[in-house]
Amino acid sequence: MIKVAISLEDGELRELARIARDAGMTEEELLREAVEQLLLSWRSPAIPRFARRLGPLAAPPTDH
Repeated sequence: MIKVAISLEDGELRELARIARDAGMTEEELLREAVEQLLLSWRSPAIPRFARRLGPLAAPPTDH
């Protein structure tokens, strides 16, 4: 495992600590989870910004 240092503003660090505490996690666990989610979303095909506003591309299922 490699350790990475990042710089955060005071307010960002306080907010990170609050979110971690509310989630019952350490700041390190919260950051690892956030990085993991970022990497997963980065690998999956992205939906273009304009398409996000269009809604679902498939018609909703019918009860027929």
